[in-house]
Amino acid sequence: MERKLFHGSSMIVEKPKILSDGYYKDFGYGFYCTNIEKQAKRWALIKKKSHIVNQYAYEQNQELNVCVFPQMTDGWLSFVDK
Repeated sequence: MERKLFHGSSMIVEKPKILSDGYYKDFGYGFYCTNIEKQAKRWALIKKKSHIVNQYAYEQNQELNVCVFPQMTDGWLSFVDK
């Protein structure tokens, strides 16, 4: 099933790269998206240069290690508060 995902950024990201080495993001490796466009807009607004909301059509890929939190639960809080 295809899902619509959003990524707030300071630039257009046509083809996201999945990082596998280094620690470059707030929550570690990966490319962070949300299914909530308003949330992605807030992420984009914290960027110093421009404010872009990238939109993607995502088809699940079994080869990727994906964390999905449909709600803000204790598991979600534990993940984001590392």
